Amino acid sequence: MASSIPELIEVLSEKGSMMEELLRILEEEHRSIVRMDMANLEAQAGKTTELFVRLETSGNISRQLMRQLAAELGLSEAASLSLLLPMVAPPHRETLAELQRKLLETGATLDRLMAFNGELLHGALRTVNHSLEFFGHILNRSTTYGQAGRMLGGAPQARIICKEI
Repeated sequence: MASSIPELIEVLSEKGSMMEELLRILEEEHRSIVRMDMANLEAQAGKTTELFVRLETSGNISRQLMRQLAAELGLSEAASLSLLLPMVAPPHRETLAELQRKLLETGATLDRLMAFNGELLHGALRTVNHSLEFFGHILNRSTTYGQAGRMLGGAPQARIICKEI
């Protein structure tokens, strides 16, 4: 048995746990977007950033371990776990294959949830921008031609909120 296999299993298991934690954070982020809870949304964004850093570190370690395992198995280089699995002994092969399947499924779920949350935020910002444009057009009429063919200016310096009491 290659000596890096148990360590690779451990690192991939930790990565799976981090991805599931990220999934929970993104679900909470989704609820915050729907409830318009900006304070909680900001807190979740901070947690997400921290977890992405940890995931990147875990990914670098797992790639290094896969290169080490490829060298131990006599392969020149392995770009992915799929290339290594046929060379690994059956009990570890099944464990690694199951970890790979779970990581891929969780990754696909994370991609969908991040895209959905991004679209929710993008849609909310688009709505705000359209509302601001609408009020801007109402309060600041554009310059246009008058009845005599002269240019007429719009309402000068109109505002949505007036300071008069």
